[in-house]
Amino acid sequence: MKMETEVNVISLNCWGIAGVSKHRVQRMQAIATELATGKYDFAFLQEVWTTEDYERIKSKTEEALPYSHYFFSGVIGAGICIFSRSPITAAFFHQWAVNGYVHKIQHGDWFGGKGIGMAQVLHNGLQYNLYTTHLHAEYDRVNDEYLAHRVTQAFDTAQFITLTSQDADVVIVGGDLNTEPGDLTYRVIVHTAELRDTYFERPKLSDSDAFYTCETPGNSYTARSSLKSNPFGKRIDYILYNSNERVKHNNMWYSITKKTTQL
Repeated sequence: MKMETEVNVISLNCWGIAGVSKHRVQRMQAIATELATGKYDFAFLQEVWTTEDYERIKSKTEEALPYSHYFFSGVIGAGICIFSRSPITAAFFHQWAVNGYVHKIQHGDWFGGKGIGMAQVLHNGLQYNLYTTHLHAEYDRVNDEYLAHRVTQAFDTAQFITLTSQDADVVIVGGDLNTEPGDLTYRVIVHTAELRDTYFERPKLSDSDAFYTCETPGNSYTARSSLKSNPFGKRIDYILYNSNERVKHNNMWYSITKKTTQL
């Protein structure tokens, strides 16, 4: 019997570093308000570094996205969580063996104990494996001392997805990969795990249609210095997906949420 179902997904790096991120509480409240609209079936969040912020979002989205899981890890937590419209039947966190240097306190990635979080959800009769992750930051693209770390994390992530999704009808990965399209890290994840990038699967709108997710000129928190090397920003945040042979998928809509509140 043929059945059609539509799924709306959002992924966002919330930049929620306590004591560092500007207007953190106000932005978390705004994020929670958006998620509570009922537009989304699944939400993948990164850099929710405090349980206070997680609970703040959870309390406001309990009607629209009543099921969620926060992945604890490391010294300060992995900072990632998943919200779902349908019940989460199982959840698991896989921590990477390579994740920065403990003596690089100013970078902080090691203290997060980063990895990949997985949540299994039965939604509209299909088994979904949802994954969210946040790879090591790229602090200097020219002299990148963490490139090997990210590539290792990418391969580890791809293997984990492949090995844990054998029984899934649909796989969705939402996260901040800290890598641009075409980079080795990106290619390792996409090709090894056989995933599709929703950006390239989207309906073509126009030749000038472009989506950047980080350090864009329209982001009020973007440093002017970063626009010198990337005047339009860069795309390092992704929603990737795939499905088994009995599920036919079609990407109907792809969008970047625009700024709605001046902070």
